[in-house]
Amino acid sequence: MNNSVACSSIIADGAIPFSTERDFCFPPLSCQIQPSRLTCLVGPHRSQLRAYLLMLAGISKPAQGKVEIFGKQISELDRLAWQKFRCQIGYFSGASPLLSTQHGLMNVMLPILYHSDLPFRETADKARELLTKLDCHFELTMFPAQLNSFQRAQLALARALIVDPPLLILDVPFNDLGAKEREKMGILLGKYKENRAVCMIGGLQYPHFLEQHAKQIVFVSEHKTMIFNGWRSFVQAEDPDVQELLNVL
Repeated sequence: MNNSVACSSIIADGAIPFSTERDFCFPPLSCQIQPSRLTCLVGPHRSQLRAYLLMLAGISKPAQGKVEIFGKQISELDRLAWQKFRCQIGYFSGASPLLSTQHGLMNVMLPILYHSDLPFRETADKARELLTKLDCHFELTMFPAQLNSFQRAQLALARALIVDPPLLILDVPFNDLGAKEREKMGILLGKYKENRAVCMIGGLQYPHFLEQHAKQIVFVSEHKTMIFNGWRSFVQAEDPDVQELLNVL
C-alpha cells in the first residue's frame, strides 16, 4: 500500500451510490480523499452529486463497489458500529433546517448531548467557545427563525464541528447566501479544513472558494466520473462535458 492510500480518510473503489432517483445513471467512482484537503464533487445534476456525497460520508452504503472510511468498509458495519462511526463525521448542509423549536445554542449542543456523556454545562461551554471562534455576534438564545441566513449557516457549521470530526461533509454550504455572505462563509470554511478531510458539493455557487482551497475536483455526469488535481486543472480540461458545465457559470 502506498503512502497516499495509507493516509487517506476515504477510499472509493468502483463505488456506485444507492439512490431511488431513476432519472440518472450512476457511473462508478474511484477516488481517495485525504486529510487537510478539500475535495469538491461537481456536475450538472445536484441530486446525483448528493447521492455520491452521502455515500462518501458513510450515511448511505454503496449499491456496488466499496467505500472505506477510516479503514472501515461501510458495507460491513452493523448498526451499532455504524452509529459509533457516524460520530466521526461532521455534516453541514446549507439546505437542511435547524430545529425550529430549539434556540441557537441548543441546536449546536445536540450532537454532543446525543453522542457523548459530556455534562450539560461543559457541553454548553464548548458550544459557546466554538461559536465565539466562528465570530457569531448574536444572542445565542434566539431561535433560528429570528436569525438571518448567514447566522443560521454559522449555527449549522458549529453543529457540524462540535464533535471535532476528522471528516467534514459540506452539502451546498453557500446555499441562500448573498455574495458578501458567501465570502465570509468561505473564510470560515477555509480555517476548518486543516487536520481533517473535507468533501463537498455546491462549490460552483462560489468558484473563488474552490480556486483557493480545493485540492481535488471530482466531476460526475450520467456517463462518467473524472478526477482533477485542483481547480486550475479542472477549468483547463478539454473534455466537452466539463466545458459545457463551466459555460453555465
